[in-house]
Amino acid sequence: MSEPNSDLAELENVARDIASLIGPSFDMANACFALLGFTRGQGGWATWVSNANRHDMIAALREMADILELEADSPPLHGQGPGTGHKGAKAQ
Repeated sequence: MSEPNSDLAELENVARDIASLIGPSFDMANACFALLGFTRGQGGWATWVSNANRHDMIAALREMADILELEADSPPLHGQGPGTGHKGAKAQ
């Protein structure tokens, strides 16, 4: 298995490649994306890429984490989601 630094560098390159592919699809007003890559377990590492400014991305990720924890992976309703104050559809 390769060293964590080389794995991280490879993951960062892949994340940038994915961002360059999906970025143009988010060229509409207020449309942003964030892509996380991480390893599981203690001592793991993570990386991210986004077209949003850092503050907005962090706020959206925090809100999405709350939605996922409270609502068992229920997706937000169409046209609403992180950053809108919407808390998603209720889990069944």
